[in-house]
Amino acid sequence: MTWVSLLFLIVPSILLLPHSLSQAESDTLKQGQQLHDWDELVSAEGVFKLGFFSPGSKTVDIGVIAPRYIGIWFNKIPFYPLWVANPNNPVPDSSGVLRMDTDGILKFAYKGGSRIAVSSNRAKANSETNIIATLLDSGNLVVRQIGADGIAGPILWQSFDYPSNMLLPEMKLGINLKTGHEWYLSSWLSEQLPSPGAFRLGLNPNGSRELMVWRRGEVYWRSGEWKNGKFELAPELTEGTFTKQLDAYQFRFVTNENERYFSYSKRSNFILSRWLLNDLGQIEQFTRDTSGWIWETTSPCNTNYTMNATGVCLNEKPSNCRNGSEFFAPRKGCMNVSFTYMNVSFTGDQIDDNAGLALSDCHAKCWTNCSCSAYSSVFDNGTGCEFWSREVQFIPDEGFGREIYLLTYDQSINGTSSYHRVP
Repeated sequence: MTWVSLLFLIVPSILLLPHSLSQAESDTLKQGQQLHDWDELVSAEGVFKLGFFSPGSKTVDIGVIAPRYIGIWFNKIPFYPLWVANPNNPVPDSSGVLRMDTDGILKFAYKGGSRIAVSSNRAKANSETNIIATLLDSGNLVVRQIGADGIAGPILWQSFDYPSNMLLPEMKLGINLKTGHEWYLSSWLSEQLPSPGAFRLGLNPNGSRELMVWRRGEVYWRSGEWKNGKFELAPELTEGTFTKQLDAYQFRFVTNENERYFSYSKRSNFILSRWLLNDLGQIEQFTRDTSGWIWETTSPCNTNYTMNATGVCLNEKPSNCRNGSEFFAPRKGCMNVSFTYMNVSFTGDQIDDNAGLALSDCHAKCWTNCSCSAYSSVFDNGTGCEFWSREVQFIPDEGFGREIYLLTYDQSINGTSSYHRVP
């Protein structure tokens, strides 16, 4: 009988115990040890935690049948994941277990499922060594070999080599020239789905010292060349208000025979910091000090509607039917038509039930369709697209309405538009 089968035979009895605890140490998982859904690793100084979570949830939710992910977050800011171990393979319920297997590979499993590897280290343990996974105070989860004398060997695998949508201090954006491995960020598909979305942030592959954002494989934004400690077209990345005033960070661009990358570090351990590539392709920089969070944004969006904070800020290719004054704004409500598709009631003129489509994809599709005046996601997890034509009436309903993105225009911009304004 496999360890997975044995585990789920004893889980019910474990749940009945008043002090059901993991075998794991506070910050380390050794071979043969495991972390249950209700357990957590905590870094040595208590800066970061690792455990299971459901996107958007503020509780552990043991027993709930909902997608569960293994993530790392700030200890003092729970369930706001900075890194996700299994973005494409969620655990369907609270039966998940993270385990440092006997072969030295970090794996997770759940009731009715097979073991899935998280790490990819090749080193094997023997009678004189042990392989462990440790959560560091940098937020990095590292796998390394420990000798019989207790001395740690080199890192075999680390989470910093496989970022999600967040960049933390000491992480890299670039490429390992020896192995070809790239370090890059991928936006989430939606707020509920950490699988890779429409945008990617990384280093220009042509060898220049420049950051780039790609949208579905096409270049969407460039930072400009790195010169004199800043990017030519995006100086705010390293000279934002907080950074410039308090000298909080050190930025660097490294190029040598082994690697080429951009990175940054904190000058104070009292600061929490993260960069987020959000689902609109924007780079959001968050800094927390004793006074609270400071938030600064670098956006490829260059529309003229920044005065309207509710407008969706996305650059789209020029279109003959858009005169430059239009933008989409989210409103709560419903449309006054309905129909049934695959036994589900919808109100849209057109449905694209591709679960791989993000809201930014819906925006692009609606933008290029001259008859489209509104869009929304099809599924509750924020994927798929539903579209409406301009003849359809929008009915506001802040209490029970769904979020629909309506095409409107800015009257302060010269030009005319045949599309309805947001009521």
